[in-house]
Amino acid sequence: MGTRGGRSWRRALPGVLLALLLAGPAAAAESSYKTIPAFMDLFEIFPRGEGAGTIGSALAKAMPSGAGDEGVVSPTGPLVLVNEYGVFVYDGTTRAKITGLLTRDDPSSGFYEMTALSHVGPAIAYLAALNEAKSTAWPALLATLLERVRAAREANRQPVDGAYWVTQVDAPSWQSHAEAIERMIDYGLWMAGDYLVKVQKGDPADFTRATVGSAFYEGGDGAYPIPFNNVMVATFMLVALNSTDRLRTMVVSAGDAIDWKNARVVVHMPIGTNYGAGLTLDTNQLAAGLLTVADGALPRANVLIVPYADAPCPGGGGCPLSVFEADTLEADVFTFYGTQVWGGIYDRTRVAASAFPGVASIALPAGRPALPGDYGVTEADDIAGFVQRLKLSLIDNRELLSNAVGYWVPGALRAAGWNAANMEIPGLTTGFPEGVAGYPESNPEIPQ
Repeated sequence: MGTRGGRSWRRALPGVLLALLLAGPAAAAESSYKTIPAFMDLFEIFPRGEGAGTIGSALAKAMPSGAGDEGVVSPTGPLVLVNEYGVFVYDGTTRAKITGLLTRDDPSSGFYEMTALSHVGPAIAYLAALNEAKSTAWPALLATLLERVRAAREANRQPVDGAYWVTQVDAPSWQSHAEAIERMIDYGLWMAGDYLVKVQKGDPADFTRATVGSAFYEGGDGAYPIPFNNVMVATFMLVALNSTDRLRTMVVSAGDAIDWKNARVVVHMPIGTNYGAGLTLDTNQLAAGLLTVADGALPRANVLIVPYADAPCPGGGGCPLSVFEADTLEADVFTFYGTQVWGGIYDRTRVAASAFPGVASIALPAGRPALPGDYGVTEADDIAGFVQRLKLSLIDNRELLSNAVGYWVPGALRAAGWNAANMEIPGLTTGFPEGVAGYPESNPEIPQ
């Protein structure tokens, strides 16, 4: 480059930088620059399926069908949406709803009752954390929790339509275990209430997260024959078992109406307040469970998790349940999920795989390693293994809380011939301390 572009310039560079630093930051100049229309037109021709005149939209319509041949998925295959409400399946041509199932927050499924008990364990640890943080809010909150534990225990003892409430909910997989569930819930609520009363009457200095773990979770108090860890694992298991069993029933009932080999599965769901969780098949047990209940008929590559897709309904905040429960999915919603979201991502990967001849593909590890709490790794009676997975689900912001048991239940249910009566349910029918066969038939009253 010569002297001006070479060593002389490099020698002058430190002086130039020093002068700039001494001069201080320059005021940002107002810019009137706007994107050149010709470049914007060029940019907009490509995006995946966003507009009738784009290359992406044309590709989504033109890709050949092949019923799974070399990874090709038919553009008229069914659309399967997994969202914050449940799982919904639509015909790929008519957009008619083939079937659907509410899997979350369904008041008729016993979800709230079972989850409410499972939340008591973390709630007590939170109270201990408040105490350790020198907050003055924890005694009143503990009193409220204790009051609600008492009320729930009394409600659990009251018949609904002349029978125990578990026999009244839409939870077929629970019915063969209804008696054990009744004893488990009564025991869990008694144990929680008894422990909370001891905390109220004890020295606040003794109420720490460590003592909650040893005396309550692990049952080290001495008054509790079964640790609360068993109760937490059992409640998690039962919620996951019910959703898995009902999803399997939906799949079987639909039969050949769902062409799984050509299904376009879009997982688009908010995950509570853990916004970074469930973004892959290795961290989203509901999406992974769908592969299991489809019994191998659904290719893994057909399932796409799209947390950042904009909901295709006005007003923001997602589409209402009525949109997905309608007999026919609205055309713009169907196109958004089936063409713009699913087709755009899937087609890009197929085109790219063939567009770089002579360039070796990078071999990535095939998913995560097997973990405690996975089916085939942890046995049904190994409560410690499930608690270990629960800890991971709580401390790793990529994990769904339900992953604590969600990667075990589908495999166990399949191994039981899809019959929950043939299953051992961790924390409910197995996994008890030595010498304990199950939950007591009766428990003491919660002290005043």
